Amino acid sequence: MIKAERNKRILNLKIDIPPVNVIDIATCQELAGKLKEAAADKSIAGILLSGEGKCFSAGASVDEHEKKLAGDMIFSFTEACRTLYELPMPSVALVHGICFGGALELALYCDFIIADPSAKFGVPEISLAFFPPLACSALPGIVGRQNAAHLIFTGESVNAERALSMGLVQKIVERSGWEEVIHQFNKTSTPVLRLAKEAFKQGLRTPLDEFHGDIINNLFLNRLYKIGDVNEGIASFREKRKPEWKHR
Repeated sequence: MIKAERNKRILNLKIDIPPVNVIDIATCQELAGKLKEAAADKSIAGILLSGEGKCFSAGASVDEHEKKLAGDMIFSFTEACRTLYELPMPSVALVHGICFGGALELALYCDFIIADPSAKFGVPEISLAFFPPLACSALPGIVGRQNAAHLIFTGESVNAERALSMGLVQKIVERSGWEEVIHQFNKTSTPVLRLAKEAFKQGLRTPLDEFHGDIINNLFLNRLYKIGDVNEGIASFREKRKPEWKHR
């Protein structure tokens, strides 16, 4: 159900459930398990989440919205999203075709989304007398109150261009060009990228009305300079050449 493909230091986890990658409890459990394994592997610089076939995913299984399964369904989705959010390395959702409901919730808990021009995003749960709990939590902070309200309360979907203008998507890239994302992370020092993610997560925890810059400065001064690749980065700049990372 979740196909794992490794390209040097990048792990691409692909939802592979024909025909439209409907996500069920078992899929979420498998995804969370693979993410936890990846989190423990210090050689991995980044995680990509994508879908095989026609689309990223049509969303969560409607059958598992029955009351007797709802608790397990919500728990498994929450665990998968939490694991994505807490990863020690950057994560990117690569979206083509539809990305609805629970699929969008998974994408929201990646660090950012890159979309093929064919991508469509939405949380249509309201049309079946439900609401998307994790999207209610994540969407307002990403796209703003009114954009989130419109998506959640109307169930309407938006195309890639509209998603870009809302801040839901950071870049529109043809699916054929997604290899550039892999290249971008592969050319970066893995331990530095992971430390940058730690500093970024610390920044997210810091309220805007409080200054906790000293915590992140400590990561910079007392952890970053213990990584040998820092010296290589400076040397390559001075010598006008590409850096040769040792990833340590």
